[in-house]
Amino acid sequence: MQLRDIHYVLAAADEGSFSKAAVKVHVSQPALSQLIQRLEDELGVKLFVRKSNRVTLTPAGKVILALSDQLIHKMNDFQSLKKGELTISVSPFYQKCYLLGVLSEFQKRHFGIKVRIVDAFSSDSETLLVQGQVDLAFVMLPYQNKSIKYERVFEERIFLAVPRQFAINQKLPDPQERPCTIEDLKVLKDEPFVMYEHGRRMWGSSIALCRSAGFEPRVAFESNVCESLNAMVAGGMGVGFVPSAIDRVKARYDSVIYYPIDDENAVRTLTIGYMEKNMTSAAREFVRVVKGK
Repeated sequence: MQLRDIHYVLAAADEGSFSKAAVKVHVSQPALSQLIQRLEDELGVKLFVRKSNRVTLTPAGKVILALSDQLIHKMNDFQSLKKGELTISVSPFYQKCYLLGVLSEFQKRHFGIKVRIVDAFSSDSETLLVQGQVDLAFVMLPYQNKSIKYERVFEERIFLAVPRQFAINQKLPDPQERPCTIEDLKVLKDEPFVMYEHGRRMWGSSIALCRSAGFEPRVAFESNVCESLNAMVAGGMGVGFVPSAIDRVKARYDSVIYYPIDDENAVRTLTIGYMEKNMTSAAREFVRVVKGK
C-alpha cells in the first residue's frame, strides 16, 4: 500500500462515486477502479460495496479510513512541534524557583516553539485558562473550576518564619528536633503578622493555620509576593508563613528562624492545569516534559 492508494480511497469514500473521485484526483475512472481493485486484491478484503453508480465503504474500508485519519493527525502533530507558540501562566516566584529548568529542557527538544510567559497567581491563572487566553497554567490546589484537568507537579511544605530577635522563639520547638504542631502555633496569637493579600492560595493556607490554632492573625503588613514577605520578616516587621520552595532559590535569611509545620494545611500541591478541548500538541509535549522533570 502506498500513500497514493490511501489518497484514492479517501476520494472515493468522500465522493461516493469512482467517476467523481477520478475527476477529483485527476486520473481516469478505469485507472482509479483498477488501482482500488488491485489494493483490495493485495489486502485480501473488499473496501467498497458497489451498487449501480454509488460506492460505500465496507467495514474493512472504514478501518483504512480511520487509520489514514490517525496518520494525518500524527503527521500534523509532528509538524506543529517544529514551530508554533505556547502560552503559559505562572506566578513570578515559581517562574524563578521551578519553571526555568523546565523551559530549558523543553527548548532543547523543541527549539522552534516560542513560549510566552504570563505573570499570574493561581486564581487569575484559572480564569485565563478557562477563557482560552493561555494554553497551560501552573496552579496551587484546589481548583475552583472543576472542568480544568491537571497533573501534579510537586508538593511543598509551609514554614513559619519568625525574626530571630523575637522572644517568641523561646516558646517554639527547635526546628532541628521536631516540627511545630497546631498547639505550638497558639503562642503566636498576639504577634504581628506579615500576611498575603486576600484571595491568594497562601493567604488561605495561612488563615487556616491560624484559625486551627484558635485565633485570627493580627495583620501588621500585607504583601502580594512571597519574596517580599520573606524579606519583611527578615526585617523584623512580623512573623509570617512562607513556602518551602524558598529553599529552591536559596532565599533563606540568617535573621529568620524557619519552622516546619506538621499539619495538613501546611502542605501545598503545585499542578499544571489545562482545558482538554484547547490542548495542542505543543501543550501536551510541555506537560510530558514537566512530568519527566
